[in-house]
Amino acid sequence: MDLSLNDEQQMLADAVRDLFSGADGDPTAGGEAPENGLDFRRDLWNQAAEMGLTALPIAEEHGGAGAGIAEVWATTSTLGTLGAPEPLVDAAYVPAWLIADLGTADQKTAWLSRIAAGEAVVPLAHAEKGTGWDADRGATVTDGALTGVKRAVVVADVADAFLVTAVADGVPGVFLVAADAAGVSVDVHRDAEWVRTATVSFDGAPAEKLGDPDAATVTASLRRVTALARIAQGGRAVGLMETALKLTVDYLKVRKQFGVTLNRFQTLTQRCAQMFSDVELARSMSLWAAAAAESFPGTVETLSDSDLEALAATALDSHNFLVRQARVIAEEAVQLHGGIGVTYEAAVSHYAAALTGFRQLYGGELGARSAGVSSASPESAPSALLNNELIP
Repeated sequence: MDLSLNDEQQMLADAVRDLFSGADGDPTAGGEAPENGLDFRRDLWNQAAEMGLTALPIAEEHGGAGAGIAEVWATTSTLGTLGAPEPLVDAAYVPAWLIADLGTADQKTAWLSRIAAGEAVVPLAHAEKGTGWDADRGATVTDGALTGVKRAVVVADVADAFLVTAVADGVPGVFLVAADAAGVSVDVHRDAEWVRTATVSFDGAPAEKLGDPDAATVTASLRRVTALARIAQGGRAVGLMETALKLTVDYLKVRKQFGVTLNRFQTLTQRCAQMFSDVELARSMSLWAAAAAESFPGTVETLSDSDLEALAATALDSHNFLVRQARVIAEEAVQLHGGIGVTYEAAVSHYAAALTGFRQLYGGELGARSAGVSSASPESAPSALLNNELIP
């Protein structure tokens, strides 16, 4: 297996870097900390759409690029190296994958082309207080009216619609709810990355179900999409780790103590060497997951049960390994910077914060490890096992 980007994927990564490097509103540039979180950079989102980034995984018949998870990985890993907070995964790719899986022909026509063009921001509203990522949802739909509370919804304050997981007549489903619909309220706050997130409340909001799938199909689609999202976000985490390491090495070259730069102290250089090894392991694991996932293209309709199990296991294994590496790299980067490493003005603090946020995605670190170890094939989670992180 070739764990490297091919020429086309590298060209895509270079184009992403050119677009986002030095863009206005760069959170890693320091300045005054925003009280309510970073603003959504609409102009940059539109430019990303013009480049085709929002269209990457969408089928060509709906205005997309028809790209695979490897191209998505090339994009997200580059965004990670730049510390860019744009939520391409959660506000474009995840909704596109879900609509492709579950939507009717009319719903696909109406929404996929708009997401591809960057004209519609449709984040997933799934997480609920007190429930695991894979648990049954508490939100309900009765006579087309959705009621429930969702947490940690990205870019909710600029969303055009939400994809909301809920239960109707005892059957789980995914529902489209317009952001400006009656009964929808958004409470915005900032997360660990200084990015705006929100608690979204639905009180009898009009809801349109994606297609008419049975419970098994909905569950399978959410597993498939979560697996792809974990792999995509793993790419971003690798990029974050790479830059956190670079910033740390550069800092040790200029910061002086006892009359010499810190890179003259062998213990500190050894810690950087260990960081380098950890980052390379993370990159290899994440690229392996992306390459392996390329073997399972298509939608949930074309994916066999065994292939879905393999895809989910691959994503969990990679994610379980990466969250451990993310913790180590974030802690070491801040430790080697000293107190300045936790200030908003220091670029490294944003990378450490983003790595902390990565560990909380899609059910959090504990939920992902539990899912990996308790899966039908426990050997599919060797990282959790080898790191002695068994969950009772």
